[in-house]
Amino acid sequence: MTAAPAPAIAIDTTSFSTYFRYAAIAYSSDISAYGTWSCPLCLDASIRDTTNVTFTPSPDDAQEQGYIAVSPSLKTIIFAVRGSRTVEEWLNNLQIWKKALPITNRPTGVEVHSGFWDVWTQLRPIMEPTLVRHLNANPGYTVTFVGHSLGGAVTQLAAVDFAARGIVPASNAQLITFGQPRVGSIEFSQYFSKLGFKQVVRVINKSDIVPHLPPAFLDYRHQFHEYWINKSGVLITNCNDDTNGKEATNCANTQITKLSVPDHLSYFGISLPK
Repeated sequence: MTAAPAPAIAIDTTSFSTYFRYAAIAYSSDISAYGTWSCPLCLDASIRDTTNVTFTPSPDDAQEQGYIAVSPSLKTIIFAVRGSRTVEEWLNNLQIWKKALPITNRPTGVEVHSGFWDVWTQLRPIMEPTLVRHLNANPGYTVTFVGHSLGGAVTQLAAVDFAARGIVPASNAQLITFGQPRVGSIEFSQYFSKLGFKQVVRVINKSDIVPHLPPAFLDYRHQFHEYWINKSGVLITNCNDDTNGKEATNCANTQITKLSVPDHLSYFGISLPK
């Protein structure tokens, strides 16, 4: 199969740290800080104007959480899901089995990590109606799905689910993740690329271990397009991955023999909340 040509990328890479702040805030354990937007990361000038913030814990046991908010300056609705509490917890409970993506009219072979999909189904009953309210209240705004680690995987699945059901057209949504694990099969990666999202950004910091899991030899593949922060702290924007499920060979995969947990816990000099 001939590799699909990479679509043109037109994004302000200086905004990545802004979106990482949004992703990191989903870890906050101070529930009151969401409504008042008063957490330490919330007060940064780049996101201080964020409004209409709704905290969205999973209805059954509140073990998972996210939030939805509005950024007037970016003219986007932020959809964020928290990652695992600790990398060790995530690694210790890593499931590797896949299930067919439970979406109508999906192509054959489109499979996703069963545990990631289960997290999304726990959050969907509260996050979907909340997002719909924000969409109705903010016509003309895009939706930006953001997440770090497990949160990135879950927000990708949410974006796919919403696009497939017509709740959020892919052309009006962008996915920006940090330290995201692989989510599904190579067929899922191809299917995702064909949905036509407005922008897709997958950032990996140095030798971050999590993006290398679950392993590729189990038929897991990342989605296009990778951006890699190299060991010198330089953001590499020409990673040679493509929309056919080929992962880049000139970026994070060059670090496969020297993977790091600490590189997962801080991006752009911004650490996750304790």
